[in-house]
Amino acid sequence: MNSDRNPELSIIVPVLNEAAELPTLFAALAAQRAIRFELLLCDGGSVDGTQRLASELAKKVPFLVEIIHAARGRGQQMNSGAALAKGEVLLFLHADSRFLEPQALSSAISAFWKQVAKTGSQAVAARFGLRFRRSDTSPSPAYFFYEAKARLDRADCIRGDQGCLLSRTFFAQLGGFDTSLPFYEDVMLAGQVTQQGHWMLLPTEVSTSARRFELEGFATRQVFNAIIVNSFVVGWKEFFEFLPSLYQCHANTGRLRLLPLLEGIRTRLARHDRRWRLTFWQNTGRHVAANIWQIFFWLDVRRNYRAERTQGSIGTRRLSFFQQHLEWLTRSRPAGLITAAAVWLWFRMLLIIFRLRETAPTRTS
Repeated sequence: MNSDRNPELSIIVPVLNEAAELPTLFAALAAQRAIRFELLLCDGGSVDGTQRLASELAKKVPFLVEIIHAARGRGQQMNSGAALAKGEVLLFLHADSRFLEPQALSSAISAFWKQVAKTGSQAVAARFGLRFRRSDTSPSPAYFFYEAKARLDRADCIRGDQGCLLSRTFFAQLGGFDTSLPFYEDVMLAGQVTQQGHWMLLPTEVSTSARRFELEGFATRQVFNAIIVNSFVVGWKEFFEFLPSLYQCHANTGRLRLLPLLEGIRTRLARHDRRWRLTFWQNTGRHVAANIWQIFFWLDVRRNYRAERTQGSIGTRRLSFFQQHLEWLTRSRPAGLITAAAVWLWFRMLLIIFRLRETAPTRTS
């Protein structure tokens, strides 16, 4: 084990029952060259042997490994790791993240410090270009879209699976991760970075597992994610209290069941008075209207996908046209009301569709 107590970089990974991911995570990090770093595994109470396996793997790698026992919750776990990190630069990473090049970390650190020197401030946070690791490696415009979207210079497109690299000083200035919610700490930090500094895209990529999308269903998972994002944006904190009890998957297939979530939302919305519900749908409409830009970006991505361009070289002619000539319309009151009505109808239609699916007889061979 490397005994270097002065690492250039502290990699902080929150883990909870991630024993299956650890061998390849350690192997991928051991392949990194030309950089001194430490790995801090912040365990939130694993019961699958994660800590024991991590201790065994730590003896075989050329970097320092610290196993930290932390309160459950990714934000709390990562804050615990940051408090004990020795490096001047912190990298918050997911357990299923893998780097595609052996110089990825050294290139990232170099690019980061150049940006700090250029701006004259440490109020900089960086993330990697995103790639999905899929069991089906055939081309997919849907995954291509999300990989391209993650490269946009928009805080609302930045997620923790891209990694978050920043100085210890700036992280302290931001106040660490917000732990008021059981998740979404990455989204809240992204917003804080934008308010107090700026983001940069690093010149290298990180891959993340697509297993959840593949198991639960890509479209179903995206609907689920969209509901979560909207609830966060409109400030419906009650949603995050009952969400864990409604997150259900089919026992046989592992696919995500949306009906319990949709019924739970319907029931809890009905408990509020009419004025509250009206405000909720109006705020939802404004949020959806503010994301109409994604339709134009999708048109750009589809064109570039067909031209076999890379995710990092997307031409955004249609998106630029929208931003210059149409975006102001999406901020208008009529646009918000129209989208509110459309989303309400979409929600009711989803309820009907999934009720029919759940009650339909199962086919037998």
